[in-house]
Amino acid sequence: MSTRATWSIVVIAIVCLVGGVALSRRIEPGLRVQTVTLAGDTPALHFIPAGAGRHPIALLAHGYSATKEYLFRYGEALAAAGFECYDVDQPGHGASPRPYSFMESVRTLETVAQDLGPVDVFLGNSMGGLTGGEAVREGGMKPKLFIALGSLPSLGEHGPPLVLLAGQFDEVFPPALLRARTDARLVLSPWSDHGLEGYDLQLVNAAVEAACAAVGKAPPAAPAWWCWRLAGIVIGLAGAAGLALCFPQLPRSWAWGRGLLVATVFIGAFVLTTRFWVDAMPHPRYFAAQAAAIATTFLLLLGAGRLRVPRWAFAAVITTLWLGVIAVTPVRSLVMSHLGVFSLVLCVVLLPALLIGALLGRIAAHRGSRFDGDLAMAIIVGCALFQWGRAPRTAFEPPSARVAVQLDKKFLDACIGDYEFAPNNLYWAPYKFRVWRQGDHLAGQAWTEIARQDAFDFYPESETNFFRRSAGGQLTFVKNAKGEVTDVIFHTAGMPDSEGKKLSQPSN
Repeated sequence: MSTRATWSIVVIAIVCLVGGVALSRRIEPGLRVQTVTLAGDTPALHFIPAGAGRHPIALLAHGYSATKEYLFRYGEALAAAGFECYDVDQPGHGASPRPYSFMESVRTLETVAQDLGPVDVFLGNSMGGLTGGEAVREGGMKPKLFIALGSLPSLGEHGPPLVLLAGQFDEVFPPALLRARTDARLVLSPWSDHGLEGYDLQLVNAAVEAACAAVGKAPPAAPAWWCWRLAGIVIGLAGAAGLALCFPQLPRSWAWGRGLLVATVFIGAFVLTTRFWVDAMPHPRYFAAQAAAIATTFLLLLGAGRLRVPRWAFAAVITTLWLGVIAVTPVRSLVMSHLGVFSLVLCVVLLPALLIGALLGRIAAHRGSRFDGDLAMAIIVGCALFQWGRAPRTAFEPPSARVAVQLDKKFLDACIGDYEFAPNNLYWAPYKFRVWRQGDHLAGQAWTEIARQDAFDFYPESETNFFRRSAGGQLTFVKNAKGEVTDVIFHTAGMPDSEGKKLSQPSN
């Protein structure tokens, strides 16, 4: 390629990059978006609609390992429909200074709802739907409408109307599980999965229509400026890729820097263009983990290079693994299975990182070497794993020392039997729990119709309280006036209690 042609491509790429960044920052006309702090220390995006006077309030809560930016499209669309919208960072996520636990998230939503005044519409995604559901069950939040996006909350006997929104390919809450709920209206999108539900046009419009109906408003025309943002992201990233493709060969002593330069330009363009839709800003607290992931990925790529394995083969392996997990649909619907979450991480985080990394690796190697391509791909994959696939920040509490006591066998035998647990916001499918005596203590095992959890031991602290030595937690057996055990309650730090009823006859 001639020098003149190269410079022409560079100019076009720079124009695309700058234009893409400008387009990616467009929002619906008349709306304003501010970053605010609610209830003392809860960061939130505040979507302010056009027009004066009081507007109905909508509160949004994201899912596990996400941030408030994930629900930007819903906040923007609801604000365009006349709602004053607040989209919060849950504890342990994004900019929130609080450590994560399920109940800490519940208390945060309750506090924010009280701080805002009456909340007309609540929209919770995935874990946000479950923590919001628990806040409703406890009475700390009383919206007129509850919208669950990729979630299956339990709102209690006197909860508000419930609308379920989900993708046909949701890995965590399969459609069969959603259709079983007879107390909700279900809207399924034919193309999205759990990770794409936050950007699904059909689901966004369904949320706006349901919210408007709940407050007696006519829904407006569907927002359109998100299309310009999406175009800006595509144009900006294409410009970054074109710019990287034109990088000249570096001097021999600096040749290793080509891969670093290509990855840096692309990551910079991604951060600049996606700021409204993902939390793309680098976080120093994750740098150590990202550096370890980059080094590990780089070593794997070097080994693959020696075996003449192409970079795209890694994406092919992960795709095959993901499709294999998708194929086991019944297992994915189980509360006690982690396959749904595992599939989500593969599809939403690792697979896109490998595909983009392989492309950038090819670009870096165009005027460089295999080493440059491997380094560029390793940086993309390593950064993505802990930028978007990170677990929330928690406060580690060492378990307190607990001492088992000796109980008469009659107290142990009184607890033996089968218990049935109804769905709640911790376990969204019904399950049963069998208890039997194991020498001087008890043992138990939970199961559903199609799968069983591993059995575990628990030891007595009193006639009714038992604890697990390995995983923590406590079981409390409830007795009636006759001294008969009627219920069991599971207590786990940071989680809501789960109560099961003792069955009169053993289950199969």
